[in-house]
Amino acid sequence: MGTNPQIKALVSAAFPRIDFEEITKNRATKDIIVLDDSLRHDGNGIEYISDFSGENTDEIGVETIFDRYTEGLQKLEGQGHINLTALAYWKTSSYKDGNHIKEALDDNPQTFWQSDGSQPHYIDICFSKRVEVIQLAFFFSLLIDESYTPQVIKVYAGHSLSDATLYKTLEIRNVNGWVALTFEDNRPNDKLLKCQFLRLTIPVNHENGKDTHLRGVRLYSPSSKTYMDDSRIMECFSTNSIIFDCSIR
Repeated sequence: MGTNPQIKALVSAAFPRIDFEEITKNRATKDIIVLDDSLRHDGNGIEYISDFSGENTDEIGVETIFDRYTEGLQKLEGQGHINLTALAYWKTSSYKDGNHIKEALDDNPQTFWQSDGSQPHYIDICFSKRVEVIQLAFFFSLLIDESYTPQVIKVYAGHSLSDATLYKTLEIRNVNGWVALTFEDNRPNDKLLKCQFLRLTIPVNHENGKDTHLRGVRLYSPSSKTYMDDSRIMECFSTNSIIFDCSIR
């Protein structure tokens, strides 16, 4: 016996089919942020710190980009946030001699961290206690670093490596300046990411480049209560890890 069309219509209206494929697609799209100076607009979890509006990319020189680095860093520091960068222990998957991770943490646009190993590359950031992160800022320059520029960065967050989960995937297209990842969609009430551990994974570079450059990375908190306890930081890494300028070879 066939199903009465009227009954079928009533059942469909009362119990609509859930399109899990569409839900998954929308969620995946939400978790991917595209960074591109030509499509720039603040919002959706990203803030463009360096202002390249109205400029022809072909006319931008190296010195202009270096100036943008300094100006953008001054803008970041002038927001009134607390700079957490120096309070963390930093560990990288690899580094080339002379291009340690500390080169991406100084105020010099001409220095950078360079990986020296197989992909994916990664940077681990560990704090002694849970911190409140309001911004995670990066400086990229496709014009200068070319095939060394990360094309994708995956941001993982948690208490430690063992429980870190993927928070966002950044797709870097054409960026020559500072951009900041914000956390409105994580905690809308306070716009914070609360964690003790972050991992930045770089699985692919532009033009299929092997090793990567990172000229600047900063972490900021709205709170002045963050403090450092060296004894607890060691819990985040094994005793065989070399903290700060660390390489696994």
